[in-house]
Amino acid sequence: MYRREFLSLVPAAAAAAQGKKKSGGKKGEPPPPPPPPEAQVKSFFLDITRGYLKNAAKTSPSLAVVEYPNATITKNFLSKSGLSVTGVTRMMPAMAAWIAGGREPGLELTAAMTNAFRNGCNPEHPDYWQPAKTGGSDQRQVESSIVAWSLWLLRDKVLPALTEGERRNVAAWLDSCTKQPVRGNNWALFTAVNHAARLRLSEKWPEFQADEQFMLDDMKVIESMATGDSGWYNDGLTGAAYDYYNSWVFASHFLYWNELVGARYPEISKRFSERLSRYLETAPMFFAGHGGHVLFGRSLIYRWGVLTPLVLAYQQKLWPHSPGLLRRIVQQNILYHASIGGFDAEAGKLRETYTPEGSPAIKESYIDGGHPYWGMQAFAFWRIPDGDPFWTAPEEPLPIEKSDYAIALPEPGLLLAGRRSSGQVRVFNARSTKPDAHYRDKYNKLEYSSHFCFAATHDPAHATLDNVLALRNTSTGETAVRGDITSTEMDTEKIEIEYSIKLGPVTAQVRTQIQHLGEFEARIHNVQCSGGPLEGIELVEGGSAFAQGPVYPDAHLKTWSLNGWVKSGSEEATGSVLFAKHQVQMLIAPAQPKLYLASLRYQSPKAMPKDKVDGEAAQLLARLRV
Repeated sequence: MYRREFLSLVPAAAAAAQGKKKSGGKKGEPPPPPPPPEAQVKSFFLDITRGYLKNAAKTSPSLAVVEYPNATITKNFLSKSGLSVTGVTRMMPAMAAWIAGGREPGLELTAAMTNAFRNGCNPEHPDYWQPAKTGGSDQRQVESSIVAWSLWLLRDKVLPALTEGERRNVAAWLDSCTKQPVRGNNWALFTAVNHAARLRLSEKWPEFQADEQFMLDDMKVIESMATGDSGWYNDGLTGAAYDYYNSWVFASHFLYWNELVGARYPEISKRFSERLSRYLETAPMFFAGHGGHVLFGRSLIYRWGVLTPLVLAYQQKLWPHSPGLLRRIVQQNILYHASIGGFDAEAGKLRETYTPEGSPAIKESYIDGGHPYWGMQAFAFWRIPDGDPFWTAPEEPLPIEKSDYAIALPEPGLLLAGRRSSGQVRVFNARSTKPDAHYRDKYNKLEYSSHFCFAATHDPAHATLDNVLALRNTSTGETAVRGDITSTEMDTEKIEIEYSIKLGPVTAQVRTQIQHLGEFEARIHNVQCSGGPLEGIELVEGGSAFAQGPVYPDAHLKTWSLNGWVKSGSEEATGSVLFAKHQVQMLIAPAQPKLYLASLRYQSPKAMPKDKVDGEAAQLLARLRV
């Protein structure tokens, strides 16, 4: 399902269309205009919420658990009755924002959330959420952060409706989630927010207590993951993983913490806020002309979760751009995901794949049917009053709608390039690496595009070949892609990286340079192969994953072999996160001790005329020294 089909699912638009048919309008009359974006977003939110409530009621009258049709069930967070809980906890922040913003009538969400707290935290109830285990990390620790935040938002509605004993149950369950420190990655923020919420709740409700020093130790560890003052955090104490966890945990959960207790710790708040401001300065550059963002990294089925810190920062007066720009980013991004089928209306659930046709390899082993609802935190904007400039200021265009741009972010190793004429944004990756097969294709590509989204597989022996340089065994088809990047140089025009590729006994030491030239790019690889034998081993370089069809009817991709490549052609492949089956334009060369490989590629979802493409390519080829 794509954007042109989405309006038929919006109740207001459907009702208008039906009304016109009944009135017997004249042929040739223009169709009624679609509802304004804010009405479409509201309708979409209500569809998701009603789908959740319907499935929760079907699962159990407790409303403390929810299971969706044909959804994945993991053992990470099950109630005492063996039913899934993540779908409940991840809907809480959005429902709490709706209630706190005074938008309650008709849904009875306060009662639903009160029941979830009452029953889910009751050790005697069959749907008891059970305490977090000690001796290791537990998914409950993740969920406890947004449970605590939601309880804080609804403290004056939910807590008075609970008995003292029920409040103690809630406090005890939250406390169980902070017994075990989890300080190896972003998880430390989950326990920090849990403690911060209970610190504030304890001011009025004696059932709640918190460990202030535990919380401060969490924040100290998170601060150690900051990459200088860039505003980016590496998701771990070692390695290099720069991704959207910078939005949907590092930034969002700092902002939860900041609203709760930041005033008590002004120096900590100031340092984190200053880094956040630098992160937010370039955040709008990641959004493409169609409203979506460039997909890379893990947990991508959190979708519009990238919006959460933008909205929270605005509410705390930390958003460095205009209200009109924020509203356009928020509405366009949500409606883009609606238009590509992110919500399964028939099942009443958010999909575990990115689109109905997308590859299931986009999801990781920890993903269950409730996980996609992490993105619902972005609906924090329901707390913004109706008269606020967020709702009333003139909408402003996205950066990609105003001009071309190229921005180098050396700390996370990202080069952003946007093209106004096509709306495409590309991210060239010069640092992040994750070798595990569940993550590899989400971090190891040379580049990621907003329109030609990457392909993924969990097969350790057969990496996807779009936008990579790889070694391939011609007999077995086994492939290998790069390991860690050992050297990085970059500016606004190019990236240069060094890395190795290992396939059996063969190792290729590679230095790659990519220079972007509008929607052209020149790729140069200096390769030294060792080990062996080299017979039957080839180097392959793929372009972007692309499928012919109605998605981008004006798209055009073309490749010019400049040096060293022996064969070229398109190969059929699968695994695209948008449409699974796709093609990749390949360049191939037999492995040799030394190779100098060069190519020019063009890719655009809204291409200029093909003769102009060829003309510009000829000019670029004359300039390039390869």
